[in-house]
Amino acid sequence: MEERQQALHPIKELKNLLLFYSLIILISIATGMISHYLLAALHLVTDYRQDHYYLLFFLPFIGMLMAFTYQKFGNGSQKGNNLIIESTEREMMVPGRMALFTFIFTIISHLFGASVGREGSAVQIGGVLANKTADAFHLEKNYRKHLIHASISAGFSSIFGTPLAGSFFGMEMAYVGKLERSALIPCFFSSYLANYVSEMLGTTHDVHPIGSLPPFNLKVLLIVLLASILFGAFGRFFALFTHSMKRFYSQLFRNYLLRAFVASAIIVFVITMTPGQRFMGLSLPLIDAAFVGKTTFFDPIMKLVTTGLSLGAGLQGGEVTPLFAIGSSLGGSLGNLFGLSPAFLAALGMIAVFGCAANAPLTTVMLGIDLFGAKAIPYFILASFVSYFISGHQGIYTSQMIIQSKNIFLKQHEGYRIGTIKEASKNKK
Repeated sequence: MEERQQALHPIKELKNLLLFYSLIILISIATGMISHYLLAALHLVTDYRQDHYYLLFFLPFIGMLMAFTYQKFGNGSQKGNNLIIESTEREMMVPGRMALFTFIFTIISHLFGASVGREGSAVQIGGVLANKTADAFHLEKNYRKHLIHASISAGFSSIFGTPLAGSFFGMEMAYVGKLERSALIPCFFSSYLANYVSEMLGTTHDVHPIGSLPPFNLKVLLIVLLASILFGAFGRFFALFTHSMKRFYSQLFRNYLLRAFVASAIIVFVITMTPGQRFMGLSLPLIDAAFVGKTTFFDPIMKLVTTGLSLGAGLQGGEVTPLFAIGSSLGGSLGNLFGLSPAFLAALGMIAVFGCAANAPLTTVMLGIDLFGAKAIPYFILASFVSYFISGHQGIYTSQMIIQSKNIFLKQHEGYRIGTIKEASKNKK
């Protein structure tokens, strides 16, 4: 009897494995399709908003609508990407309505001029699909965990057209100082499949040529080092500013509807003080301008402020594309200052500010390869890891678990989530 059970064990494992990859295929295809239609919708509403600037002035009422919807019907959906991160570690209830809410409200946020991104929606939708599918098929713990990691890869890859970076993002997103290597094959498989599906449906992505590289010498090395320190400082401040605004508004206004209205009205005021629609929505024209040297230091600062205010107000979207805009405009401005190619430093800034704010250094390097080719890998590595260490234990995802601290002076943070490191400091005292 015991020998028979042992013989059946490999068969059971094979069935589980076949089921697991069948589910990955379904989720990857679904996520790729959703990303395509989300990008198409964002393109349409952005074009419409650009011809109807007055829509911006309705943003406070849109903020109230979102706050009311999430408060009354969200059932925890407002945690967004952080809820998906937590679901990789333990089985928990992830509301299916989160996928619908984030899809609809991301589009609405862009229509009315909020300075937000798009990857948050794709990652959340993929994560919801993975959690609900795992529940439906009663997947075992490891299969469930790997399915969620794979869905994160699918969402990131298909929304940006970066399958290599998406593969690593699925393994890095949940942690600081750890790569979930056991999910490597599922993440790669889902990342490339989801991106393939999205592109087959007609999705295209902007291309920014990096041009010729500067000669590798001490001067260039020092400039890249200094720029990387600034990239890390901007990534750190972005995360700190965004989280601080959320706490500030929560403490200042007990009425959540009043909070949403005032916070959104502040965004309207700030944006109207700036020229045109440069800092509204994804700010893709700002990225284009950075690569041809037509940005100033005012641009990354204002994009940081407007995005931090938008996310702090609870408006939906994401952080990654705004971080691309902040980093590229900062890098392009530094290129003008130091007499280097603006496109070169814009490329480094684009990947590094995102990477340090997301605490994903390997994803950063792979993103550089996806977007700009492999010829600048040494510069990608330098910018990625310097900015990563400079940013400290700040990050856009407060549910990230700190597995390995970034330096010996922060060892007391290990085992805590980014959002709870204050508790670590109190315990130390």
